[in-house]
Amino acid sequence: MNDDDNKNNSEDEEIKFDSAALKQRLGTIGIGVGLIVLAGLGFSVICKISPGYAGVIYNMNGGVEDSVLSQGYHIVAPWKKVIEYPVSTETVYYTKSADGRKDSDSSINVNTKDGKQVNVSVTYSFHMDVEKLPAIFTKFRGRSTEYIESGYVKNEMYQAINEVTSQYSLMDLVGDKRPEINAKVFDKFRNSLIEFGIVIETFNLSDVVPDEQTKEAIQKVVNAQNVYEQAKIEKQTAEVEAEKARIQAKGKADAMIIEAEGQAKANALLQQSLSDNVIRQHAIEKWDGKLPVYQLGDNTESLINLK
Repeated sequence: MNDDDNKNNSEDEEIKFDSAALKQRLGTIGIGVGLIVLAGLGFSVICKISPGYAGVIYNMNGGVEDSVLSQGYHIVAPWKKVIEYPVSTETVYYTKSADGRKDSDSSINVNTKDGKQVNVSVTYSFHMDVEKLPAIFTKFRGRSTEYIESGYVKNEMYQAINEVTSQYSLMDLVGDKRPEINAKVFDKFRNSLIEFGIVIETFNLSDVVPDEQTKEAIQKVVNAQNVYEQAKIEKQTAEVEAEKARIQAKGKADAMIIEAEGQAKANALLQQSLSDNVIRQHAIEKWDGKLPVYQLGDNTESLINLK
């Protein structure tokens, strides 16, 4: 074999070696890519439902599924989408900001029967009926809880409040009819959402703040009420004192009458007891046995000495 043949054989062996190494490298890369894809698919089909929530499954091939996912981990196909909804109590606050900043003030304004606009704070709690979650998903097109609450639910709340407060005056709203107003708003608000699976649990309207002019008018009413109550108390006190004095005077008069009646009865009894025999008896009991030294004679102008 000449040198050219040896050279050709060596080149053929190098080409074969390079081809095998390339295949090995491509195989390794393919395996790596496959593992990455499998890992990605694995993570995509594992779904976690948070405590207090339930998940609605939307199948891209068939729409919303009837079954819902409870809290915990679940395996979900990559072509399915899961939306969480709260099935435990959630509390919502529309209140004034603690630092007075307007950008963080979520309180609302409502109208009263007497044409006043009043700023109020509202707190309510709710949950979603787990059996109606698929219907909720369908009605709101898969929107999140935050979107539903800040839009549809808030509008229903605002409408319920104004429908009730427009039947009451401002003084009713700031006075003792607030519990009655709260109860009516709660019923109206709850009934407007219950059919859709959104369950309102509690409602409270508080921190009623009227405008400055109305504040002054309210303060005048309060002051007048205080004066009236004070006068009422003073009148009641005077009536009590007068009744007490009358009772005391009547007691004294009754006592004097009783005493006089007793004395009269005693005198009557004494008079009845003073007969001639009784008088003689008393005289005999008091006589010391001695005859009188002087005695009137027939002539009453002279005394006879009996000694």
